[in-house]
Amino acid sequence: MSQRRLVFASSLDYARHTGGYVYNTRLMQELAARGWDVVPLDLPAGFPHPDAAARARSAALLAELPDGSLVAADQICLSPLADLLAHEVARLRLVMIFHHPIAMEEGLPSGERARFMAAERAALAACRLVIATSSTTAETLRRDYGVPAERIVVALPGIERFAAAEPSPADVLRLLSVGAVIPRKGYHDLIEALAGLADLPWTLSIVGDHERAPDYVAKLTGMIRHAGLEGRVVSRGGIASAELDAEWRSAHVYVAASLHEGYGMAVAEAIARGLPTVTTGADAVRGWLDPAAALIVPERSPEALRVALARVLSEPALRAGLRAAALAQAARLPSWSDTAEAVDRRLATR
Repeated sequence: MSQRRLVFASSLDYARHTGGYVYNTRLMQELAARGWDVVPLDLPAGFPHPDAAARARSAALLAELPDGSLVAADQICLSPLADLLAHEVARLRLVMIFHHPIAMEEGLPSGERARFMAAERAALAACRLVIATSSTTAETLRRDYGVPAERIVVALPGIERFAAAEPSPADVLRLLSVGAVIPRKGYHDLIEALAGLADLPWTLSIVGDHERAPDYVAKLTGMIRHAGLEGRVVSRGGIASAELDAEWRSAHVYVAASLHEGYGMAVAEAIARGLPTVTTGADAVRGWLDPAAALIVPERSPEALRVALARVLSEPALRAGLRAAALAQAARLPSWSDTAEAVDRRLATR
């Protein structure tokens, strides 16, 4: 078996356009460019809540792999299979990509949170290497999951290099927020913040999957209606790449209200595009984001978010300063080649 062969396992319904999907896909592409034979392994749909049939099929697929196979997958796929991994750990070389704990998703009942944490801990123990997408996530792995530092590699997400371009001037500024419409993304705090800024000229476009938390989508729709912001706030759901790029290019300000992020890839893209940005610190974000390049506010504080947005919407000079600082930081952010290089060195020793 080739020492440069890597089996990459992913569920068939892994949500496209999410940060996790983009990270996994770009990492595998770059590893292939560096000489790895990356072999896809399609796990059934339904993760991170696979049913009995999906678990049985996943077990069969893993059992079919040759002894000594190097197998990578992210925690959404591996953690729910923790008990199955115990049967494979002696013959497969397992690698987990860890974006952020499933157990830290907002709105989980305490029993389900505890079950996910136990499953994540067991799955992590079965892995020879854990790829963490930020130093903050690496610290979480050491502190909360007992993963030894020598089994962790930090590989920050790369960014694409965008030509600097400002949107055309407008009397009404276009705000953009990108991310699945789920409680962890904090859109409820964003709507509450914007409800107090109805006298300022703005619109908001939210771009992100509506399928993962339909009850939350309905709650958010009700908040928008109650605040009288229909027509000013549009939640577009998941959209095609070309449409998303158009949203980025037409935006004047990027805003994120996340309660927790494993890195904050959408914020990084905003910085790479030179967009004036207002964001929560969201744990990992404050660890890498230059405070000169964005207004960073505490999580779970609609009031702080409202104050920061009011400033950015009202002060052209502030927007210009944020844009210049963002473009300066963008030049220092890693490329996807850098991401793969960090992982490549460690995979070769597994």
